[in-house]
Amino acid sequence: MSPPELVHQDRWGRVLQVLDSVLGRVENATNLVAGILVFGLMLLGVAQVVARNLFSAPIFGYIDIVEVFMVGFTILSIAYVQRLGGHVRMEVLLSALKGRSLWLCELTSCALTSAIVAVLIPGSYSHFSRAFEFGDSTMDVELVIWPAKLVVPIALALLLIRLLLQMAGYARMLKNPRLPRVAIPTTGSSADRAKEEIALVQDTVK
Repeated sequence: MSPPELVHQDRWGRVLQVLDSVLGRVENATNLVAGILVFGLMLLGVAQVVARNLFSAPIFGYIDIVEVFMVGFTILSIAYVQRLGGHVRMEVLLSALKGRSLWLCELTSCALTSAIVAVLIPGSYSHFSRAFEFGDSTMDVELVIWPAKLVVPIALALLLIRLLLQMAGYARMLKNPRLPRVAIPTTGSSADRAKEEIALVQDTVK
């Protein structure tokens, strides 16, 4: 993760740190919305089970509601997780690299991912545009689906911005590996991250 406060460093690092902080706030907000959607759908699922089993009256349009709102919690957190370095990836090679070779590999991977995301954004927006133009809706309760489809290009655009910011961070480290890390995830083994997560849970319980 990036340092939470500004530190004395090179100008490039200071600019990246400010941008990382601003973008991080947006990512935190989208992640919060995703969490609220997950919690809301969980409550809706409980209500569906209770209504169906106790009152023989399942919630009308339950499947449609889940289909529409699940888009939010599946993709709104994608940039947030990228910022934390939480996406699943193969680290066998990366764990053996150090210094400029590591940053070059990370930069290359980030550039390829950015290219893929940049291709996906126009396609996802065209799906939204068609749904908006024709007024697409779900089968049972006729919920409009264009808002759910609009979430996809927005989330992907946010991810692309995060990837470009990380590319700048990796390029900075490639130029001078001794600089403090800014706008890039903290690297470490799976065991190290597991220990950090366990410690975080223990602190939360206390």
